[in-house]
Amino acid sequence: MKPKFATSIFLLIGLVLLASLSACGGGPEPTPTPTRTPLPVATDTPVPPTDTPVPTDTPTPDFTPTPTNTPEPTGTPTPSPTPTLDPNLIIPANDPGISPLTGERPSDPSVLQRRPLAIKIANDELAHERQAGLNQADVVVESRVEFSYTRLTSLFQSQNASRVGPIRSARLIDVELPVLFDAVLAFSGGVQPVRELLYDSSFGDHILEQALNGQSYFRDSTWSPPNNLFADTAVLWNTVTHRGWNKVPEGTISQVFSQAPPASGSPATALSIPYPVLAVRWQYDPGSGRWLRSAGGQPHIDLGDNKQVSAANVITLAANHVKTLIVEHGEERRGEGQDCINCSVQIQLWGEGPAQIFRDGQVFTGKWIRPEGDAPFRFVDGNGQDIPLKPGNSWWQVVPLEMQVRVEQ
Repeated sequence: MKPKFATSIFLLIGLVLLASLSACGGGPEPTPTPTRTPLPVATDTPVPPTDTPVPTDTPTPDFTPTPTNTPEPTGTPTPSPTPTLDPNLIIPANDPGISPLTGERPSDPSVLQRRPLAIKIANDELAHERQAGLNQADVVVESRVEFSYTRLTSLFQSQNASRVGPIRSARLIDVELPVLFDAVLAFSGGVQPVRELLYDSSFGDHILEQALNGQSYFRDSTWSPPNNLFADTAVLWNTVTHRGWNKVPEGTISQVFSQAPPASGSPATALSIPYPVLAVRWQYDPGSGRWLRSAGGQPHIDLGDNKQVSAANVITLAANHVKTLIVEHGEERRGEGQDCINCSVQIQLWGEGPAQIFRDGQVFTGKWIRPEGDAPFRFVDGNGQDIPLKPGNSWWQVVPLEMQVRVEQ
């Protein structure tokens, strides 16, 4: 026998014996290959503590279980009922011919193709006597500013107004409001920190600031500045169109309407809002079915049409108000923290807060919700259902959480 052949025979016999021992359990089991434990993904939101233990990785079974046959159903399952919408609701999201701001169908449907204008209007004692164009706005938002005053942000889409003003500077709340309506913000100017926030926002590429677009505004020489700046909405929309901004709005406001009020209301003939300067009162007028506005103890007259300011809906929204370090007037802060009288006020219109809807001589209690910045802004009841507004214009009265709104039955 040749040496190489003998060596091969012995190697073959050794391999056979080793295989036999392994088959009888005499050899060690192979060690499984360890798997890489994934690293946790970083997040900006801290993980809240919990008493529930963190589960460990479940080991992969060494065998594949044999699937069992799923028994055939013995009968026809009963389908779940499909929720039905109230046929009396007017839902602009389902009909492009209805205004999402008023719930009305304008005679000229093309006005709903233009981007809304959010125009900032002064509301101190002198400006109050010169205000014009408020009755043509679809929505007016009144909110607190420094020195205990309020200022208005008026939304226009359905109607034109040849004279709107007096137009003044923007405030921090205007970082939030144009997003809700996908509006072009029109204002006179602002302190630099507020301007930077506006131009850095999601609508920063469609801002119409008078300081940079003076030809779109005009001054009334019979009055002294600063409360003598006005605008014609037709001129503003021409400028917006020329800039390529006049597009169909894609705002996040989500409102529903109904001709008849819901059955869940309580009687309300008037409401009073105790703003420190020019306190507001709304009185329901059964003859017109509208709310009439007074401010500072006097009827609030719109010089544009010489009529008392009125609304189909008055909505109170309570939100957290925080004084910031931004100084609106002067070079130094006058007071500290919440006592600073010339500091800009941040009104936190995100999350949720109490709301009251006043329509048809009734009040409906609920809340406003906006879970995220780009989430729909809605008015809902305790069951999370939308509270329908009356078709027509609305006034939003934004108040601090601690402010008590008085309702008269």
